[in-house]
Amino acid sequence: MRVLKNILSQLHLYLLWLLAAALLWGLVFTRITDAPIEQKVTVFIDAPCQDLALREALEQHRPEGIRMIFVHPFTYAMFDESTLLNADIYIVPASRVAEYQDSFAPAPATLGTVAENGGITVYHQGRGIAQNLIGYGAEGTEEDYYLFIGVHSRHALSVNGVGDDAALQVAADLLKME
Repeated sequence: MRVLKNILSQLHLYLLWLLAAALLWGLVFTRITDAPIEQKVTVFIDAPCQDLALREALEQHRPEGIRMIFVHPFTYAMFDESTLLNADIYIVPASRVAEYQDSFAPAPATLGTVAENGGITVYHQGRGIAQNLIGYGAEGTEEDYYLFIGVHSRHALSVNGVGDDAALQVAADLLKME
C-alpha cells in the first residue's frame, strides 16, 4: 500500500517525464526524416489523393540534389499557410485558380501547352494524369484541373530565376504519369 501511495504522489513527475520523452523522440524523428527546403520539392494538390503512393512514384526519378518530394492534399496545407504559399508545384481545379493566383508563376511551355490562365491542363473531360492516385472531381464536379509552378519556388530557376530546376523536372515526371 505504501508503494502505491508513493507512486501516486509522484505521478505528475512520471507523466511529465513521459511527455518530455515523447516530444524528444518526435523531434529526433522529424529531424532524421525531414529535409531542408533546399533539398525537397513540395507538391500541393487541391483534390483528394493518395499522397504516399504519388510521392513514392515521383521519388523514383528524384532530381539530383533533392532528398524528398512532399505531396500534400490542400486540406493538410491549410494548417500551415506559409508552406502552402511557398510550394513548388500546385494542381488546382479551374474554380480555385483565382483564389491562389498570386502564388502561381506561368508554367513554362517546355512542360506542355499553356492554358489561358497560365497553367498546364492536367485533367479535362474525364481524362487526366495519375487518375488512379488523384481524385479529380471527387466532390461531384467535373471541372478542369491545372498544374502551376510556385512563384516563390526555390526549384524553378528557368521560371523565377531562383535555385535549380528540380520543380520543373518533377512537374515533367508528373505530367508523364498515366
